[in-house]
Amino acid sequence: MLLGLCAALAPVGGLAGCPPAADRGAERAELLAGLAAAPDEESARALADRLWRLWTTAPDPLSQEWLDEGMDRIRMADYAMAERILTELIAWCPGFAEAWNQRAFARFLKGDMEGSLADIARTLALEPAHFGALSGRFHVLMALGRPAEARAALRAALGIHPWLVERHLLAPPGREL
Repeated sequence: MLLGLCAALAPVGGLAGCPPAADRGAERAELLAGLAAAPDEESARALADRLWRLWTTAPDPLSQEWLDEGMDRIRMADYAMAERILTELIAWCPGFAEAWNQRAFARFLKGDMEGSLADIARTLALEPAHFGALSGRFHVLMALGRPAEARAALRAALGIHPWLVERHLLAPPGREL
């Protein structure tokens, strides 16, 4: 339904393209600073949840519908449809980092590791502090048998979110993962 809506309206001028996202840079910076300094896991979780809400807020209602539908399809394990919906969202709104991140997740779950890595790279180009994308990069690289690169990705994620659940997956210095 959503896929057809954009396709039907765009050629006749019904849709002009994705609008720019609202400037939430100050809120983002405040949340990231708080997250880096969080004294405990509970405080960090609350701040991380707020960041996720910020990241998953699309710039317009149509993009929000696509994102929500894509994420619902991921939850239903319908990864191919999730990828298709999120690809449409990316075509409509290429500057929306979370669209790329969610497609990376769908591709990872589908087993398309290279596609997932490409989408993670785009996510991070748009939102360098996306600890979820960095954590995803860790998991993809581990699945590809590239532990040194995976550890670097996890260290980068922990530099942003020190209480990330995956922190326990990073072996102490001198021990392999």
